[in-house]
Amino acid sequence: MFLSHLFNKTKPTGIQANNIQYKNNKAVVDVRGQTCPGYLLAINKAVTAIEPETEIDLLISYPPCGEDVKAWCKEREIKFLSVDKEEERWVIRIKK
Repeated sequence: MFLSHLFNKTKPTGIQANNIQYKNNKAVVDVRGQTCPGYLLAINKAVTAIEPETEIDLLISYPPCGEDVKAWCKEREIKFLSVDKEEERWVIRIKK
C-alpha cells in the first residue's frame, strides 16, 4: 500500500508493444525500451493482430534486433523491407 502510488497501473506491463497505430496505410508498432527476447515476443504478438498485406514500421531502441527480426520474418514468410536509423530511434520496415 505504501508504494502503490509509485506504480501507474494504466501503463502496459510485461512483454507487449507499447502501442499499435495506423498512419498513411501503414501499421506502426512501438517496442522501444525492450530488449531480447521481449521485443521479438511483442512484435510477434502485435504483427499477428495486423491484417495481411499491411506494411508495418517497427520502432525499436535496441539496434541488434534487426537481425533477429530478419530471421523471424523469414521463418514467418513476412517480407523484411529495411532497417533505418531515424533521429533517436531505429525503424524496421516489414510487410505481412
